[in-house]
Amino acid sequence: QFYPFPDKALREIIATYPNANELFWTQEEAKNMGGWFFVQPRLFKVLVGTEWPIFVGRAASASPATGSYTIHNLEQKLLVDESLRP
Repeated sequence: QFYPFPDKALREIIATYPNANELFWTQEEAKNMGGWFFVQPRLFKVLVGTEWPIFVGRAASASPATGSYTIHNLEQKLLVDESLRP
């Protein structure tokens, strides 16, 4: 749920990971089509002791789809790999 933004709940969840120093925002949509630009400044206010949230997703685009099944699958694999990197 983006609105109302769950500040308190996120702070509580983040507090359960005291050794974490990165937060990833992952979305399948292109950067300009998903929730990133709404959530980004709100995440910054919630984060304490971490770096700026890291966006993982497709590059900004005028089209919501690549038009190629092969490229879509490649992008999907990259999204998952980057989001779950050690």
